[in-house]
Amino acid sequence: MNFLGIVLLVLFYFYTVTCVFFTVEVAALKGRRRRWGWLGLFFGLIGLVVVCFLPNAKGVTGETNPIRVLWRKITGAVSPVAVWIMVAGITVVLGGTLLGTRLTVYLENRSHERELSSSESEKETMTPASVTGKVAGVACGTGCNFAVTESGDLYGWGTTQMTALDESGKIYQNVQKICAAGDTIYLLTTDHVLYAKGDNTNSLIPGQSAEYVESFVEVEGKVRDIALSETAGAILKESGNLYVVGVNTYGQMGRSAERVTDTSQRMAAQVSKVVVTGRSLYYLNESGEVYGVGSNAYGQFGLGHKEAQAAPVLLTGNCVDLAAGEDFLLVLKNNGTLWSAGSNCFGQLGREPESEEETGDAAEAAEENAVSAAPEIKFGQIDLEGVTAVYAGGRSAFAMIGTEVYAWGQNHLGQLGTDGGNIALPKLVHRKAVQLAAGGNCTLLVTEEGRLMGAGDRRYYQLGTFSDGSGFQEIAEIKEAEG
Repeated sequence: MNFLGIVLLVLFYFYTVTCVFFTVEVAALKGRRRRWGWLGLFFGLIGLVVVCFLPNAKGVTGETNPIRVLWRKITGAVSPVAVWIMVAGITVVLGGTLLGTRLTVYLENRSHERELSSSESEKETMTPASVTGKVAGVACGTGCNFAVTESGDLYGWGTTQMTALDESGKIYQNVQKICAAGDTIYLLTTDHVLYAKGDNTNSLIPGQSAEYVESFVEVEGKVRDIALSETAGAILKESGNLYVVGVNTYGQMGRSAERVTDTSQRMAAQVSKVVVTGRSLYYLNESGEVYGVGSNAYGQFGLGHKEAQAAPVLLTGNCVDLAAGEDFLLVLKNNGTLWSAGSNCFGQLGREPESEEETGDAAEAAEENAVSAAPEIKFGQIDLEGVTAVYAGGRSAFAMIGTEVYAWGQNHLGQLGTDGGNIALPKLVHRKAVQLAAGGNCTLLVTEEGRLMGAGDRRYYQLGTFSDGSGFQEIAEIKEAEG
């Protein structure tokens, strides 16, 4: 085999491995990009056939066909040329793998850029440059964030699937509160009427049988507060009665039904606040008692065990606030102390771990710069005093002491408003905040001066169109309302 033949053989190795590895990578992609996988497999198989069935060149002692070379290697009879080809083959396998990975990433990025550019008009609509009026509340969803002004005007950023009412970017009026989880949206108006729209595959919109509700429909009147996750919706009436809807996979509905599609049966009375997560539900009653129902797989109920609860169970008392993230719970006592229980794989409990027990989250935690993977199945105190409010979203947690914001937990997208990795103990991240919301790997806050700030995930423009950076950055200019 001459030199040119050897070079061609090496190139065939490189080509085949690249195509086959590229196929494996692309198989995980969705939609139209999958055709690249089939194309890569087709050309890869052609290369494989050519490489594996190359005939011996004249004048070469020993086999050069890769399949026969492998067999001869096993039997101990291999020519020097064949050994060189095998070494070169291993080298190009590594190179082909690297090239296949880079090609996959490149095509994925190009496809994402085309999707963003094709929806340029929607991007401009959902990223208003200014907000008119003083911001009274903020909310974080999945790929979207919201701000509500004192006059009830609603502004949104990201994948809100809501169209603007005018050129200002305002998307709704007379709004008191909004919750978004996945593709489902709850909207509470200033006259205490609840409206909902979006994905209804988990029965989150009572009275609607369609799997997707295109426009807002009226759900309930005389509603005081709302809470929403991708599996459960909670409706707190002005009377203090709590009703829930959604799927009951983890028993979070507090009922035996597989799913709850109506609000005919209340879960509890005299409730002042409710929080829902993907697998659990918590509420605070007017007496300061915190109850939980649903999954307790990480000991997030603080009861000293990990048994699920099919009916609401008392967790602790003397509380004035609570917040819950993914498999962990924070409760604020009336003396200003803050307590936590549950999963601590990213330091979201805000305190030093009591044990080194490993959990199923250990592998994932190691990949994302985890602080600890030990669950704490009993409530433990966080080293903060004089706490006035507490918040949580995903695996991140926040507490306010007056206007100071402390943060801890997962920080892989900068959602804690600070540089660096995850934080195990509370860290001061902002000094002049009056409003805060967390969720969807984002954090929003309103400063004493009325500035709207955001930190965290910005892939869908949910933090506006400002340039990339770290820490809290301004999302939109706040303008005074006319008149």
